[in-house]
Amino acid sequence: MQYNASVVIPALNEKENLNRLIPALADDNISSIYIIDDQSTDGTADLVKKYPDVHFLFRGGRLGLISAEIDGMRLSGTEYVVVMDADLSHRPEDVPGLIDQAIRTSSDLVIGSRYTDKGITNDEFIRKIISRIANMLFRISFDINLNDCTSGFRVYSRKACDYLGKQVDIENGYVGQVDIVSRLAHNGFKITEYPVVFVKRTQGKSKLKMREIVNFFLFVIYNKKIFRAILGMAALVILMIVFSYLFILFI
Repeated sequence: MQYNASVVIPALNEKENLNRLIPALADDNISSIYIIDDQSTDGTADLVKKYPDVHFLFRGGRLGLISAEIDGMRLSGTEYVVVMDADLSHRPEDVPGLIDQAIRTSSDLVIGSRYTDKGITNDEFIRKIISRIANMLFRISFDINLNDCTSGFRVYSRKACDYLGKQVDIENGYVGQVDIVSRLAHNGFKITEYPVVFVKRTQGKSKLKMREIVNFFLFVIYNKKIFRAILGMAALVILMIVFSYLFILFI
């Protein structure tokens, strides 16, 4: 079955991984592949020339993960768009299942979930903890009952792609993944999850920096609901301290 779907892969110095990923995607019956490159210096552009059917966009600077994904959505004209990492942490063999779920459930966004039933992650322990906490805070803050809002392995419907392509203020980087989920969920788009296996990268370096993690937590914490809750808890603690002090002072 040939899917009316394209794959968008943001890339920054992932030549060796792309050389394995691109041929593997050939078995997924997708319509097209788009590599969105933020000025790689490892010969990625020369590698992609070996694959004449792969579309390559070399951008004029390191413009960020989410803008790369949205540029790919704009370029592709397919009914569904798969977004996945270039580092082989997202398995090509999971792509058909994600697309099938989008078609079967008429979902506008299907998230490849590490934490739903049958989902698996082989990431490092500390990153598992950070990811779990991040997802918990997101659920509390935004009232969205999903298990893995931070996963970047996704399928978008054309309707969702067109909507996101018109948004000019989406957060970039890691935090942009949850910004997108929040916008789609609160604007009536259907979101579901599909279990995937997350594989720890074996080549290259992760692009996730501490600054990205800090930005994520600031984005979630400063959401109005959770911020009010934190202020309320802080006020309660202060009142308890004051009351205890007065009790000790006058009793």
